[in-house]
Amino acid sequence: MNFKNKIVVITGASSGIGEATALKLAKEGANVVLTARREERLNELKKKVDELNAGKALVVTGDVTNKDNFKTLVEKTKKEFNSIDGLINNAGLIEPISKLADSSPEEWANVADVNYKGVYFCIRSVLPTMLGVGEGVIVNVSTGAATSPREGWSHYCSSKAGALMLTKMVHHEYAQSGIRAVGLSPGTVDTD
Repeated sequence: MNFKNKIVVITGASSGIGEATALKLAKEGANVVLTARREERLNELKKKVDELNAGKALVVTGDVTNKDNFKTLVEKTKKEFNSIDGLINNAGLIEPISKLADSSPEEWANVADVNYKGVYFCIRSVLPTMLGVGEGVIVNVSTGAATSPREGWSHYCSSKAGALMLTKMVHHEYAQSGIRAVGLSPGTVDTD
């Protein structure tokens, strides 16, 4: 696949899978839009991308649980690169792990907001641009926990299950318009 000059938005880009994905795509010549809450980490990653002398990086700090952040992200991306070819919904939370009876409703809801609503907010924000050009690829980072329960992971399993169905719905509704949506389950990853 040729990524040269493609514009790819990556959520959760400040570490782990998001950071590694940004570097790999940039090496392949893609322009990456890096978004996460940790601006300092994003700026460090931008420097690494710049040192590759291949694709460019744009930093747009934001929280996936705030739908208004995505309006800014899309505006800045289109101003810098004119379009959006791909989206990698990578931002996600699993902590704190606890059984339902011991869970904190606020912390449980926060995980659901990041893992499910954040995926929706980002997809909803980039879809009009992708539909305008008649193509796009959306990759939602998934997990085996989306289809199999794990003790203490009710927030994670259920929010990832919702995101998996959302992935299928995007593909179902927009594949004929040139938008492909897929879920990618990388397995256990030892990152922060």
